[in-house]
Formats: sequence, structure tokens, C-alpha cells
Amino acid sequence: MIAALAACKAEPTPTATPQPATDAPIASAPPPINEPTPPPAKPIEPPPPSKPGCWETHFGTPPAAGSSTPSLPAAIDGCDGCETLKVGPKAGGLHVEVLRRVHAIVAKLPAPPIDEPVLWINSGARQGDPDASMHNQALAIDAVICGMDTRETAKQLRAAGFTCVIEYYDGEGHPCHFAHADLRATEHAKGMYAKGGRKARSCPKRAASKSMNCDNSTKRDWTYSEG
Repeated sequence: MIAALAACKAEPTPTATPQPATDAPIASAPPPINEPTPPPAKPIEPPPPSKPGCWETHFGTPPAAGSSTPSLPAAIDGCDGCETLKVGPKAGGLHVEVLRRVHAIVAKLPAPPIDEPVLWINSGARQGDPDASMHNQALAIDAVICGMDTRETAKQLRAAGFTCVIEYYDGEGHPCHFAHADLRATEHAKGMYAKGGRKARSCPKRAASKSMNCDNSTKRDWTYSEG
């Protein structure tokens, strides 16, 4: 009887697992951060046009390609600073006394606003009979100083110590842009251009073109006079 009662005894009810309250707040993602709207990109503007230099203003183009590079490959004995000259390739082979005077002119002229020459040598040392031309003795140049006509250029050349300076004019008497300068009648000149020589005794002051322009390239195209 006791055994039957034990067998009929109800088994204990299992304890239920607690459940979370249904009304607890549910975590949510943070609201998005509103990033400031970037300003619109500025349009890419082309670079400002390069400022025209003296040669472009007066002649429409620089004197030559690569005109802003030094004219001489190395320093010259007796001519401090001549290796910095930017006066064109025809500076090569000139006598040091000519280069010294060219450097003196360039050094005292105002610096150009852009990298370009202020003086350009159109003609320098040539091959030929030393008695025919001072160019053949490497003691003469034909030069242009940008912004100056032949009269102003000649004034600069005389002030630098050239002993013969010639101004050039077109057929109507208008000044050209270049002038000639040499060192005749100095200790450096030879032959008929040496001191006391026949060609050293005088120097034409003026040359007039036999044509209507200043583009002549030989002596026979000019008429030379003392004034």
C-alpha cells in the first residue's frame, strides 16, 4: 500500500527559465551624422599668359632659340663674369677685350623683367684678311640692345671704351636697331688697323643703307660717312 502511494506521488514541476520583460527598450543604431556638403570644385583656370619680353614686344620674337642660355662654355681669363653673358653664340671667339666691354655694358643695363638677353651680338669674329675688317681680328661686333635704336646703342658702346662706333640708318634716314663697335688704334689691333695704321686714322660715324631697310649684310650695301 505504501509502495503504491509512492509510485503515485506526483513528480515535481520543473522551474521555468525567467524571460526578459517584453517592454524593455531595444537598442538601435545611432542616427547618421549629417556630413557637411563639400563646396563645388572650382573650375581649373588656364595659367595667365606669359608676360611678353622686350624682344617679343619690339621684334615679335626672341633673337634666337635658346637665347637665355650662357653664350660661352667656360670662364674667360681676364674677364670676370663673362661666363654668365647671354648675348648669343657669336660671342664665341671674340677677343677678351671686346668681351670685357660687352660685359660692362650688360652689367649696368637694367635687369630684364623676364629671362632674356638685354644685348645681342649679330656679328662677331669672322675669318678673313685682318686688314679687311676688324671682325677678322675678333676685335669688332655688331650689336643690338633691346629697346634702343642705333644712336642709343652707339652711346653705350662708346661709353664702354670701343674706339670706333658706327651708327646705321635706313635709306630714308630712320635709325636702325644695331650699331658697330671695334677696337682699332689700340694695342690689340694689328696691320692697317693698328695704331698709326692707315685704317686706324679714321672711323666712319654713320652708315646709310643703299636700300630702304636695315637688313643689308655686307659693307657694299651701305654708304659710310664721317657724320
